[in-house]
Amino acid sequence: MKKSQHPKWNRREFVAGAATLVFSQYAPAQLASNKGENPHGRDVYIVSNFHPASCGWLADFSKERVYCVNSYLSHLDRVRDDAQYEFVLSEINNIIGIMNFHPERIPELKQRVAEKRVELVNGFFLESTINLSGGEALVRIGSEGLRWYEKIFGLRPQYAWCIDTCGVHDQMAQIAKGLELKALVYTRKNPTGKTIFWTVSPDGSRILTLCPGHYSEASSIYESKEVLAEAQLDKLESQFASKESITPEGASILILGGGGDYSLAPPVKSYPTALLAQWQQPGARRKIRFTTLSKYVDTILPGIQSGTIEIPTHEGGTAYDFDAFWMDTPKVKTLYRSSEQSLQTAESLATIASLSGHYSYPSQSLYESWTLMFLNMDRNTLWGSAGGMVFVSEKSWDVQDRFNWVQHSATQVQSSALKSLTAAGKQAALFNPLNWRRNDPITLKLAAGKIIDGTPCELLPDGRVLCSIPMASTSLHPLKLVQGEPQKPKALGSINKVETSLYTLTLDAKTGAIASLTSRKSGRELLGAQANTIIAERPKKKASDPGDILPPIPGQDRIATSSDEPSTIEVHKGPLLITIAVTGKFYGGGVLRRSIRLYEAHPRIDFETELNDIPDYTMVYANFPLANDVDEVMRGVPFGFSHAAWSKPDPNLHGWAKGIVPAVRWSAYATTGAGGAALFDRGLTGRELNGREASIYLFNAEDKYQGYDNPWMTGKGKHVLEYALLPYESSWKEARVPQAAWEYNLAPAVFDGCSDFRSQSYLETSNNVIVESLRRQGNHMILRFVEAFGIPGEANIKLSLPHKNAAITDLVGNVVTNLPSGAEYRFAVHPQQIVTMYFETESAVEEEIPVTAWDKFVPQQKLEALHAYSPDVIGHPPTGV
Repeated sequence: MKKSQHPKWNRREFVAGAATLVFSQYAPAQLASNKGENPHGRDVYIVSNFHPASCGWLADFSKERVYCVNSYLSHLDRVRDDAQYEFVLSEINNIIGIMNFHPERIPELKQRVAEKRVELVNGFFLESTINLSGGEALVRIGSEGLRWYEKIFGLRPQYAWCIDTCGVHDQMAQIAKGLELKALVYTRKNPTGKTIFWTVSPDGSRILTLCPGHYSEASSIYESKEVLAEAQLDKLESQFASKESITPEGASILILGGGGDYSLAPPVKSYPTALLAQWQQPGARRKIRFTTLSKYVDTILPGIQSGTIEIPTHEGGTAYDFDAFWMDTPKVKTLYRSSEQSLQTAESLATIASLSGHYSYPSQSLYESWTLMFLNMDRNTLWGSAGGMVFVSEKSWDVQDRFNWVQHSATQVQSSALKSLTAAGKQAALFNPLNWRRNDPITLKLAAGKIIDGTPCELLPDGRVLCSIPMASTSLHPLKLVQGEPQKPKALGSINKVETSLYTLTLDAKTGAIASLTSRKSGRELLGAQANTIIAERPKKKASDPGDILPPIPGQDRIATSSDEPSTIEVHKGPLLITIAVTGKFYGGGVLRRSIRLYEAHPRIDFETELNDIPDYTMVYANFPLANDVDEVMRGVPFGFSHAAWSKPDPNLHGWAKGIVPAVRWSAYATTGAGGAALFDRGLTGRELNGREASIYLFNAEDKYQGYDNPWMTGKGKHVLEYALLPYESSWKEARVPQAAWEYNLAPAVFDGCSDFRSQSYLETSNNVIVESLRRQGNHMILRFVEAFGIPGEANIKLSLPHKNAAITDLVGNVVTNLPSGAEYRFAVHPQQIVTMYFETESAVEEEIPVTAWDKFVPQQKLEALHAYSPDVIGHPPTGV
């Protein structure tokens, strides 16, 4: 290491003197002045931040939190030692780590927050991925994060701190605004070319957006172990100067400061005070300040509000990058989807049971389950891009443990709530959690020798029973079980053409791909040739880590398809279902099994593809060519959808559809003339459209991630991937594609051992809304839904549960509109508007105790790792070999 350039400085005297100098130079009025008074350029605000993958990335959860705690404390130490240093802290689980390992530092942290030298910047529980969960999960990670901060610190953070997102969806402005946050902050795929702009959601919600560049700029300050030389200072000035053209006129410049991921405080112990003195010595540089985000926002807000700082407006979502994230590790995405929906069902049933019978609403249990879901929403976790020890570990608390806890807890709540609503007996009950009448095919596990009275039941190969039972909106429905055997399907042999009441489907007899799918009603061809062909590809140019970055299909080389070798076809037909089994071999020599299920009286077609032993570094997807050109593309995003033009430009459609994009539950393709098709998933979130060829990604097979084994990511072994197709001949709205996607994902809850009862519906709505949450908090019921089709209209809500006053609120419960008392409510809704309703109840439920430690959730044998601490574990975890 080189010696300091200033060996004669007395550090204490220098810091004290420089602090006085800097404070006098940076008076607020001067800092806010950016209209040309300083000939050397606009003021620069440097917001130091620490950016980890806080629930595990290259280390397991237990070790990751030690890295995070020690790294954050390096910043807190610098605040203590240097009067000019400030930083932002963004994640509750890291604060919990400090509470657990260094509780003596919490009063100090609170003091620095009160002094406004540390800012708790993020309203969300942690820095999650924002593109892969359901809408309610994304709202709750915000609303529960805000409540935690309020209870523990007595304040609410003001920002959606999303600096590591890889694209922002269309509803993010509405969600952040509804959480009463001041601004949305992200760094990638800036759609405007300016660092400050308005982001607008389809309902018209608008939020200030900061997109300054990378989240770790001015990196030399945070990486150099020696005082910066003059040439390095000049380079810093060049970096700041590059921001002039992209920062709106009249605004100061924002720099998110850091030395890459897991950035520590500057290694030079006298920084930043010494740096600020160095910076001003020549008297020929702009002013810089190390600060918090709010102090920067406070300088620009008056000008933006008055109009003297003009900023652009962006409607809709953005482009995406790090595209491997949308198809990595489908197991974790499928588990997340099923767990969050099971938890939502549990809340609905608990709400109904607690207001209709003798049942105590389990506030604490449900709150804790959501908290574990927030941890599994951490970016690298839900992206599926991490070392395998993050997902499954013998020693450390892991992703699988958290899913197991949530699923067990949600199942217990569902069972106990259903039990309280019925008397004991020998029948069964179904609960429909969806807010519309449904009659889709469902599978049930019935006792041997039992069938449902008056309902055709077909035996499936796994022993479950397929049936179709009409159910009212959000209802409890009895099942009368009688002696009998479900009907077994008959083998039809190796035919390659089948018919239902809706379709005629023809397979290519050699390849097993769909050669033709025509409508029985119109005779119209619904797909292009060779649909459901399974394709293996590999990028033309290998990325540094294909677990992070993969190009769209035009940038890949095709290495194999399911049509390369002949397949066998076997068909079975039952009263409700035709099942086509196609068996062959695939790239790597493993067996490829494709199952196609066509229902006799339901338009959805279900697919199951089994891959075996896919070689390392292979991308696999299923291809669905459409019969006609695609005019518009829709895909589900949290609490809504993205809507984009395709073959013809349409300035009124602001969605993003190019390249590989993430989808939640569904994507739909409206074709020229009329009709189209939708693809549904239960966790296969990657989609791509090229011309008229729609693709759903099945698997990104990578044996290692950043050098670490990952058994959930490797192609070795068997992988079963489920998806579905919904052709339609009218419009996607008339086909109710979003609702059909929910049906594919969320089956009714089943309870055995009850007596007969009358069916009852607890919530009815107009057909234009989708409810994602019915729950209780304090002395209120909370109902949250979204307008489903992007069309302004009227919502109609009829709630058949005891309540008093009702109001429409924002996402954190502040009243927007009081509603007249009654059981039925009608009001206007905007396109894709997220509506939260509060209904006052006679009684209150228990108040949740904030989670401040993980011990109760961790298996006994993993507590030792959870409690292990070392002061030397700091900074960036190492990559694997």
